Amino acid sequence: MPGRQRQIPSPQRLDDAIDLLAAAVAAGLSAVAAVGHAGLPRTLLALGFAGFVPGRAIVTNWPRLGAWSQAAIAMVLSIAIVTLVAMIALWAHAWHPLLLFQFEAGLSLAGLAAGVLRRRRHSPATAAVPRPGGSG
Repeated sequence: MPGRQRQIPSPQRLDDAIDLLAAAVAAGLSAVAAVGHAGLPRTLLALGFAGFVPGRAIVTNWPRLGAWSQAAIAMVLSIAIVTLVAMIALWAHAWHPLLLFQFEAGLSLAGLAAGVLRRRRHSPATAAVPRPGGSG
């Protein structure tokens, strides 16, 4: 429509949306795995999780790490973390893929939630809101 300006999302909103997407992938894969469903959806969610979610949980809490490219560093870290955890589990003769995934998914969801909360706590919009009973 002419005369209507397109709003560009703030970096905080974009980061929150990416974190929400990563959390949805982790939760979705957890649900599909819990039900025992196999097939294309589970495979795609597993690839999305292994290739992005654990690394995103780190990058969202360490913004300077992702200053150059948040997506690329999240992918590299995810592959490294998933590989390292699997290698340690194999070496320790404790290979339980579903348990390893649940552990990684739980830590990733906690990291993503911590990143969103940290951004909300330090955002300029919430800093200007006066607190009840406070001096400003």
